[in-house]
Amino acid sequence: FEPMQVKRFEGKTRAFVKVQDGCDRFCSYCIIPYARGRVRSLPLEQCAHEAQALAEAGYQEIVLTGIEISSWGQDLGDGLSLIDAVEAICRALPGHIRVRLGSLEPRTITPEFCRRAAALPNLCPHFHLSMQSGCDAVLARMNRKYNSARYYESVKLLNEAYETPGITTDLIVGFPGETTEEFEDTLKVLEEVRFDALFTFIY
Repeated sequence: FEPMQVKRFEGKTRAFVKVQDGCDRFCSYCIIPYARGRVRSLPLEQCAHEAQALAEAGYQEIVLTGIEISSWGQDLGDGLSLIDAVEAICRALPGHIRVRLGSLEPRTITPEFCRRAAALPNLCPHFHLSMQSGCDAVLARMNRKYNSARYYESVKLLNEAYETPGITTDLIVGFPGETTEEFEDTLKVLEEVRFDALFTFIY
């Protein structure tokens, strides 16, 4: 992990801690694993230390960011996962300092993740779950590692863990070969989930 700590965010109340870099997922449309390399994680103690320093500097919200933060910890051993970093950071900060997560993969949302996350009062109940498409055939062509059923499961778990979680997502429309019927599969997911916000990109 190449330390890239930023200590000042002029004129802002929100600050960012880069906890992870690189990606091992190799989605078919993405160059990041080749350009940024494999997953590297900021060590657990350093995650908490950087967040503490930003809180002491007066920032009221700390956002955990990276290329693919769902993979945080897989290179560190000891069975660590993202929720371990989230707990360490939340518990290192005063209770009034908010912690927010960057973009997540659906696989991150498990019963254990939800149970532990919901126990952290300063963790914002906002989850940006990257979807890209609601059609299983398109997801397979994208080499995404989940299908629409797994995505629905993640949303269901969050709605069970929180009374009103904020759920947002990314979409790619016009992916090569996408048919009208495949696009309509995505529209059905949008109608079912009723996201709080969408970030939509034309391929």
